[in-house]
Amino acid sequence: MAGKYLMGYDVGTTGSKGVIIDQDGTVLASKVMEHGVSVPRPAWAEQDAEEIYWGEFKIIARQLLAEARIDPKDIAGIGVSGLTPDIVPVDREGNAIRPCIIYMDRRAVDECQWTMEKFGDKVFEISGNIADPYFAGYKAMWFARNEKDRYQQTWKMLNSHAFIILKLTGEAVVDHGVAGLTAPFFDQKKLQWSEEMVEGCGIDMAKLPTPYAAHQVVGTVRRKAAEETGLAEGTPVVAGGGVDASASAFSVGMVDPGDSACMYGTTHCWQIVLPEPKFDHRFINFPHIVPGTYVALAGLGTSGAVIKWYRDNFAALEKEVEAQRGISAYKILDLEAANVPKGSDGLVLLPYFMGERSPIWDPKARGVFFGLSLYHTRAHMFRAIMEGIGFALEHHAEILREQGLMPERIVAVDAGASSNIFRQIVTDIMNTPQDYMAKVAGAPVANAFLAGMGVGIYKDFNQIKDWVEYDESNEPDPKAQAVYRELYQVYRNIYEKTKDDMHVLADMG
Repeated sequence: MAGKYLMGYDVGTTGSKGVIIDQDGTVLASKVMEHGVSVPRPAWAEQDAEEIYWGEFKIIARQLLAEARIDPKDIAGIGVSGLTPDIVPVDREGNAIRPCIIYMDRRAVDECQWTMEKFGDKVFEISGNIADPYFAGYKAMWFARNEKDRYQQTWKMLNSHAFIILKLTGEAVVDHGVAGLTAPFFDQKKLQWSEEMVEGCGIDMAKLPTPYAAHQVVGTVRRKAAEETGLAEGTPVVAGGGVDASASAFSVGMVDPGDSACMYGTTHCWQIVLPEPKFDHRFINFPHIVPGTYVALAGLGTSGAVIKWYRDNFAALEKEVEAQRGISAYKILDLEAANVPKGSDGLVLLPYFMGERSPIWDPKARGVFFGLSLYHTRAHMFRAIMEGIGFALEHHAEILREQGLMPERIVAVDAGASSNIFRQIVTDIMNTPQDYMAKVAGAPVANAFLAGMGVGIYKDFNQIKDWVEYDESNEPDPKAQAVYRELYQVYRNIYEKTKDDMHVLADMG
């Protein structure tokens, strides 16, 4: 093997990040670029695949090589993951035909209803997931039905990270994890596309990419891509830990059945590894990075995005201090929220700002601040947001306890987990300890490791645990339990008693 370094990359909802590591997992170079989400209509969410996914990859690849000061030929392999489920339709030249329809997008409601009416229980039996606009298959159906000319031009329907792999290698592929989120098309038990579901939903099987295990080499960097990125022609590329949340969790040691991690990102993705495909319909289910195992994922729709929404719309003063003194606006908001009592003096948030995924699966759910009074301040609202996210996670924890699957500890990862008060709130509400790694590159490092697996540097998936060292831990505060248990019941009641009115408002706007 010629190369001695590895490159990992992840395109997230609000930013892309790449790393170059050595074989011991030491990060030699790390680069980040921020980007946004386009919301052309209510409940729609899109991104420009050419500009964001491939455009940022080209820039970051060159920056990484410059920072690491290594010969591109010394990179042994490349792994990529990305936000998902989503669809990027491409033509035969590999050009995106339309903007990517990302996971937040909720437009495919009619397609879900149609599929359930036609296939019924078979949807869950084959795909392992319920019918919901979140999953990429329904987005593909909407595209085929509503943009027929573009659909006819389409060669393949990919996702964000597969689009980058296509640009690099010319190969149209997908890892098993992302394929599992392309419900209802993928048979998770057989690890192959279901012709019955694909053709039955009016989709051409030939337009779907070829599934691979995350660590399998799927191609090498082409000359054109090498010229655009600075990478060496012929560098191996693996399918990657395509589901960004799963890759982040894998990077902190979520390898074996029973391991659990929570991604504090634009959305919260709390995952637990299952030894076999025994799925609960209230969770998001897909094949794990480690072959033969699966993931049950509690996926909140817009949790971290609600925190960013609050900062952008209600924290002008904190943002001004950040600009003048370099202190993060989020850190200031944390300090303000720390002075608010547990329970936010009776203010409760439902974080359903673009519908909700698991466990309620309601695309027409809407966000609610409940209990506002003249006494409440912006600090109350910010703390209530964090507590509302904690309540949403506790909703899933109840289900896991019923099934005997509740983990003893949870590893907290990604940017949002850097907030100690946020972690403590979630720990208290769920009454479950959390471990946190401050210095973790997350999904990019996981993908670099998978590239190493693919080219033979590593022999066992558990080797990534050698790189894991926790910096902080949060233990439950017994005094918080009484307050949060009572408010959690209020949280559950609010949705049940207002969901019909939520649906009326959703239909209006």
